[in-house]
Amino acid sequence: MSLTPLRMVLDIRGQSASLTRVLEQQCGAGHGQLLKAAALLRSSNRVVIVGMGASLNAAIPLENLLCVHGIESCSVEAGEFLHYRLSAYPDATIAIVSRSGESVEVAKLIAALRGRQPIIGITNEAGSTLAREADVVLDVGSLLLTLYLLGMAAIDQLDAGRRELDTVLSQFPRWIASNLDASRQWDAFLDGDSAVYLLGRGPSYGSAAEGALLFSEIAKAPAIGMGVASFRHGPIEVVDRRFRGLIFVPCGKTRDLNLSLAEDVHRFGGRVRLIGPQNADVPGLQWIDTPSCLDMLAPLLEIVPVQVAAMRLAELRGVVVGSFRYATQVMRDEGSIALERPPTVSS
Repeated sequence: MSLTPLRMVLDIRGQSASLTRVLEQQCGAGHGQLLKAAALLRSSNRVVIVGMGASLNAAIPLENLLCVHGIESCSVEAGEFLHYRLSAYPDATIAIVSRSGESVEVAKLIAALRGRQPIIGITNEAGSTLAREADVVLDVGSLLLTLYLLGMAAIDQLDAGRRELDTVLSQFPRWIASNLDASRQWDAFLDGDSAVYLLGRGPSYGSAAEGALLFSEIAKAPAIGMGVASFRHGPIEVVDRRFRGLIFVPCGKTRDLNLSLAEDVHRFGGRVRLIGPQNADVPGLQWIDTPSCLDMLAPLLEIVPVQVAAMRLAELRGVVVGSFRYATQVMRDEGSIALERPPTVSS
């Protein structure tokens, strides 16, 4: 029996109002801290952005934006940075992205870096360890939107970024409603026995990684997020009639390369859905036609159909949306997971 994921539907519907509130906060009461963090990024020899899971995925568009405009940047998983790269970037500003501000790797990293290097804390929790210890703190609300504004401020294009966001957000309520209304159109595409591949480049590589995380967390189903170029170098051998792939094709310089991969996968027998503005007909391929915007903003839009797809797959699999079998909202132990009760495994 399928389970109606009402809470997630409400969460998805609420994203439009939430994003508007975050924009008002970052351009209002939070404006001073945003500009302070941007100035620190701009004056740094190097920027290292660290996080875990969704926080790290949301940092990928920021990394791309800074690099494109000449600010040397990289994103590193917090656990990898803590154990293997702690001494590798002595001249860098460290931007730590963590919703809770308390994840075990983040807490240990702050203790190791405190007083040695400037830290920008990007978190939802004003009372967290990250918020207390960072040199500059941004209250996020929405990671993607806040990090986009931070990047645009760092390259002195905040006003242009605000105008682009106003255009995108004006289309958000209709975009969300159309995706929720079409949720059952995923049924024929999704196959509980086949892993979903999510493939992207640039800022949309973050969407691919986040999409794989959503399928894993929400539907308890295997999914692989990777770069389009990497997929061509070997993994394309998995393509057959059971293959299911989502390929992100935002506006930008690699759009045609991504479309070419989709055509190849279709030619080899796989099933593909393209997520991006549909301004060309590609025979045999299904589109999820997103509103057009800059590729740096595309992740805000293109993650919505993936959220709906993961929710729908959970329904089809009889998984309770929002439930966790093993993980917790804040992981405080690197070495083990303590189960409070036996996990429920769907049949």
